[in-house]
Amino acid sequence: MRNAVFALGRRAASGFGAPRGVGNALAVAPEMRTAFAPQRQIASSRGFATSAVSSVRATGGVATFGFTSRTKGVNLAVSTAAIATSAVATAVATTNTTETKEAIPMDALPFDKVTLYQYDVCPFCNKVKAMLDFHGVPYDVVEVNPLTKGEMKFSKDYKKVPILVVDDEQINNSSEIMRWLEEKVPSAMQLKKKNGTNKSTSKQSEKELFWMKWVDDRFVHVVTPNIYRTWGEAFDSFDYITVRGNFNFFERQAVRLSGAVSMYLISQNVLKKRHGIEDERKELFSDLNKWTTEAVGGNAFCGGSNPNLADLAVFGVLRAVKTFQTFEDAMAECPETKTWYKRMEIEVGGASRSDGIEN
Repeated sequence: MRNAVFALGRRAASGFGAPRGVGNALAVAPEMRTAFAPQRQIASSRGFATSAVSSVRATGGVATFGFTSRTKGVNLAVSTAAIATSAVATAVATTNTTETKEAIPMDALPFDKVTLYQYDVCPFCNKVKAMLDFHGVPYDVVEVNPLTKGEMKFSKDYKKVPILVVDDEQINNSSEIMRWLEEKVPSAMQLKKKNGTNKSTSKQSEKELFWMKWVDDRFVHVVTPNIYRTWGEAFDSFDYITVRGNFNFFERQAVRLSGAVSMYLISQNVLKKRHGIEDERKELFSDLNKWTTEAVGGNAFCGGSNPNLADLAVFGVLRAVKTFQTFEDAMAECPETKTWYKRMEIEVGGASRSDGIEN
């Protein structure tokens, strides 16, 4: 049995094919689309409603890699891991640890409607939410069913999250979305000038670009193995599936077991090797210290006296894992990061409101 489970994780890992970079998400095989009933969760932005940020439990890690299993059996093991996204999202949806900013009136923005298609605990999606929250942009959230992707039928060629739909325009990939918003939202445009990143050749702009790339190419991939560091943490990451979501008892147990086992094996036997990670906690602490020492330095933020896009990206990833032991250990071990994070919580908000989410 042990060998069979190990083989399951290895075969699932062989399906990794998405490029390293921004906005990667889970691709689900077509034959799994009838496995469970579609689930849609919508958060309405009344005043300033945004989806709560919890942790990269199951799909936070899965979404990072954007893989599709090549075998039908593994599709169940890996794809069901993503179901915990919706479960965790609703479980913490009403958390309010920090007040959010007052929303910008929609008539003050150059568009009428903003909708984010997401997995609530996906780190790339949380980058976008940090950007929207920081600038007070009202938006709706559509929680995508990771198995059927039915909510994304409108997107013909692109099936990853996050996707931002602004009026009738679709923008893909987390960093591209952040850049797009920076060119459209008045407060973001003003901050760009204030930070000196309005000129692509400036030192500030080059610094911001470097650290944004670091987040997508390195930091997210260090965070993920930390979530599945031990068998206990791996199974804990799927606890919410036992009480949330539109699934029966047997489906819940299958998701929890197969998801935890496959993600633990993939993280420990594939991802750590792929990204040169030996001790995941040690490297997480090292990367956080690198961030605060080299990116933030003696300033309040990487952007200087104000957050820039890199600050928002790192904050979004960390805010996604806030309910995990990983976050607690990181804050205890890296006091400079904790100080920076608290500054960012004041600027962005710790956990945003999420009104009107439906199972």
